[in-house]
Amino acid sequence: MEFFYSKFHFAITPKKGYLSMREKIKYVTFDVTPIVCVRVIEANDTKEIKAEKKKYPFKLHNNVPVTVITNKRIFGFTIPKKYIWNGADIPRSFWRLVGSKTDNAFLTASMVHDYMLENKKYIHDEVLNKCISIKEYRRLTSLIFREILKASGVNVFKANVMAWFVDIYQMCHKGAWKCQ
Repeated sequence: MEFFYSKFHFAITPKKGYLSMREKIKYVTFDVTPIVCVRVIEANDTKEIKAEKKKYPFKLHNNVPVTVITNKRIFGFTIPKKYIWNGADIPRSFWRLVGSKTDNAFLTASMVHDYMLENKKYIHDEVLNKCISIKEYRRLTSLIFREILKASGVNVFKANVMAWFVDIYQMCHKGAWKCQ
């Protein structure tokens, strides 16, 4: 096993191809509770700032160290203070069935998932040392999303359906899954 640790990330992971069973999430933990605020559009905001606040309405107000423990590896990274994201991408037509994109139960899961997607080169290449394929990394982000939803009080069926749709959406947008 390899062990790598720094202030910002660490990973304990077997060599590539070491285990053939599918990866399962055991725990996702946070060293601190994420403090999330809604970004308010103000009268003196420029057009660009208003557009950004509409697109990314949530802002993290503290550094949040995240640790993920699976049946194959342990790794961690820190989501930085001032990180902004858009919440859960739920089409408006599904809001009655699932909930709106701003539902509090979805905030932490969407924050971690979005951060992992936006920083896949860093997390895949440096934190995980490229020990899994991009396809496995994509699946891992969906599994983490599901586990955090369940820990946030979303019922198991809804969490599974939401994670499944997220995974399907990502599979259909393969071009976005190339590490730049």
